[in-house]
Amino acid sequence: MPDYVRIAEGFPHQRLVVIPTNVLQRCNSLPLVKLLYITHLGTYPYAPGHYVHRDGTEQIIMIYCLKGSGTVKMDNTILNLQKGHVVFIPSDTPHVYYSDESSPWSIFWIHFSGAQKDLALNSLNFSRQNPLLFVPDTTLMQNAFEDIYACLNYHYSDAGLLAMTSAFIHLLSLIKLHYGAPKKDKQAIEDRVMGTIDFMQAHLDMQLTLKELADRAGLSVPHYSKLFRQRTSQSPVAYFIQLKIKKACELLHETAEPIHRIGLQLGYEDPYFFSRQFKKIQGISPSEFRKLTGRSNRPAGNRTDS
Repeated sequence: MPDYVRIAEGFPHQRLVVIPTNVLQRCNSLPLVKLLYITHLGTYPYAPGHYVHRDGTEQIIMIYCLKGSGTVKMDNTILNLQKGHVVFIPSDTPHVYYSDESSPWSIFWIHFSGAQKDLALNSLNFSRQNPLLFVPDTTLMQNAFEDIYACLNYHYSDAGLLAMTSAFIHLLSLIKLHYGAPKKDKQAIEDRVMGTIDFMQAHLDMQLTLKELADRAGLSVPHYSKLFRQRTSQSPVAYFIQLKIKKACELLHETAEPIHRIGLQLGYEDPYFFSRQFKKIQGISPSEFRKLTGRSNRPAGNRTDS
């Protein structure tokens, strides 16, 4: 525990906003907003002596470290926050957090509530055993926070509150998309897993197997599949098929190429299988899709879908 002067707020150039109670009451009744909304937010660009001790809050607390370092204690766990770390403190959880004495942190923080606040937290792969995430792009995160803060210019209008909720969901999505592991070796694994997506996009004409993709990432099939699903919420094979069908949609709309040739370009030698897979993803056949998108007048080709 630091023995220097400790304060909860009052730092140079700080910004601190507490949403008024009457506004929060409106948040609880507004469609969409009532599902997830911000109650407090702020940023401390340089916070020596920062210290907070609470028995818990009704809201979930998010703290993102822009630089420097600090400590968070909760659930009998001590967490060391450094640049790029983001921590979530669940509601009703006793906690202490404070800035490092030798390298005081710069942070922004958000308290949020709403009917789906716990679902939002769980969607980020949060667990009490692993409450610390790592999002290394501090500029990306800072800009997302500024987008939220800019919504205050709407003076708590209904549209402004909806915009703030939308901006906050965008920030959470960035955490989901960009979080990784702070250790370089783990980050390298993350990079290899995500690199297989680039490989898929460059080889849509091939039928890649799960083992081939795992080998390219240098991982076992189970480990690769688990990491890939964490990052995309889909299996590698399902993701690859969706990339193919997305490309097929582009070709059906933008070209007059016969459907069976489009299938060949995407690695489908059997046109009937291509048609079935397309319909499974899109809900309609390739020919129906082409008619809906205005490409029904095309040169005659083999019609092999139904």
